[in-house]
Amino acid sequence: MELISVLLPLLPVPLLPLLAGVLCRRSPERLAGSLAVFAALFSLLISIALVGVVLIAGPTKARLITWGPQPISLLLDGVAVTMAVLVSFLGLSVIRFSRRYLFGDPRQPQFYSWMSLTLGAVLALVLSGNLLLIWVSWVAMSLSLHRLLLHFPQRTGAVFSARKKFVVSRLGDFCLLAAVVLVHRQYGTWELDALFKAALAGQTDGLPLICGLLTACAALKSAQFPFHSWLPDTMETPTPVSAFMHAGIINAGGFLVIRLSPLFVQVPGSLWALAIIGSLTAGFGAVVMLAQPTVKRALAYSTIAQMGFMMLECGLGAFGLALIHIVAHSLYKAHAFLHAGSSIGSSPRTAIALKTSGLAAGALVSVVLVGGGLAFLEWAFPTVALPSGLLAIPLGLAITYGLARIASGAGARRAFHRGLPAAVGFTALALLLHAASARFPLGKLLSEPPWPVAFVVAVVFVGLFLFQVLLWRFRSLPFGRWFYVHALNGFYVGTYANRVLSRLWPKF
Repeated sequence: MELISVLLPLLPVPLLPLLAGVLCRRSPERLAGSLAVFAALFSLLISIALVGVVLIAGPTKARLITWGPQPISLLLDGVAVTMAVLVSFLGLSVIRFSRRYLFGDPRQPQFYSWMSLTLGAVLALVLSGNLLLIWVSWVAMSLSLHRLLLHFPQRTGAVFSARKKFVVSRLGDFCLLAAVVLVHRQYGTWELDALFKAALAGQTDGLPLICGLLTACAALKSAQFPFHSWLPDTMETPTPVSAFMHAGIINAGGFLVIRLSPLFVQVPGSLWALAIIGSLTAGFGAVVMLAQPTVKRALAYSTIAQMGFMMLECGLGAFGLALIHIVAHSLYKAHAFLHAGSSIGSSPRTAIALKTSGLAAGALVSVVLVGGGLAFLEWAFPTVALPSGLLAIPLGLAITYGLARIASGAGARRAFHRGLPAAVGFTALALLLHAASARFPLGKLLSEPPWPVAFVVAVVFVGLFLFQVLLWRFRSLPFGRWFYVHALNGFYVGTYANRVLSRLWPKF
């Protein structure tokens, strides 16, 4: 359905923050903060109202430019309004927090200007119905974020990490631009609905190369291994910037795959590559996170692990589940960064010895719950295409570890009365989200991953589980101390990246 009248309420969503970004630069500090807050607030209110438009009128396309051979449109569907509400809410929360956090900072107007411009670019990205407009918004978002990372230009570490992020982002921009050019040569249009119709009709010549470039772009943007080291190094930026970057901007790679999922499902090889990259990134980020002594770096590696798991979901065709993951992770990570200061003085979580009986009982319960839940969903919802069964592996291992930890720390009786109901509720919620995610009108992957992909995914998560189980013994073993030192330094991937950057772009 194409509804031109929806353009009027749709345009202010990205335009208000962009306008505020222009006005804040020459405004006094208090006025600049008020302009940024009001722009984000009205964008949020309009985004919420657009949810009703989608529910009533269905997916809608609004022409932004109607003249010429290449029209540019905004797309309003479930994915767009979900992301618009999420991004505008995060932007409003971060900007309001910034007014207290940056009180007395003489560069507040510049900060609110670049923050509003970044918010407007992200909103334009999620509402784009045209691949060329996606690229323009993508580049604008990255360049605006670069200025935020340089809010303290006198800090050597902040400048160097911003440069590293700049180089990685330009590689991603080049991959996306190359894909945009190839799409126009192959299909003669950049409109997403036309591209999806052509791909579904069997016009897939040149699509493997296009999806390969899009895969590389998504991996670079979402800090996938080994291009991740810029993310934990950007901790000298103001905390509000870290919160918005980790909760919103870092999800752009996953959003790109979700938005273009009808193209990706025509090239399963690109999705298998995403699944392998995501699995390795998730395992790497989770291990390194446990060795970090500072809160913000631990949160950064947590983000890397979560982005890897989200890419795994996309690679297995669970695009709806990946979208739900984006929403949940964004809300959690924004809260974690904005409340990081409250963790000072708190007791760290320590590893405890897990009893073999607890592990065995937890494994038995997880098999019954997950296996029974999947069987029930297939019986109750036969028309719903559930995601790949590989995603049940992390769920089962999480339940096993949780029950074993409760049993080892509180005793078998307390584990039965407290842990079992929690495991049942957790399993039911996870499987219901799996089923609900299949309702999103996204691309459907019809083939299961080949055995090498499934083997890599299984090995990574089983190995991560064993690492968690044996973590309590590491401090008493020479190997554990050796491993801790290397994990603390991120296995030196960032060190090699810094050396390469120093040659490409001398420090000072």
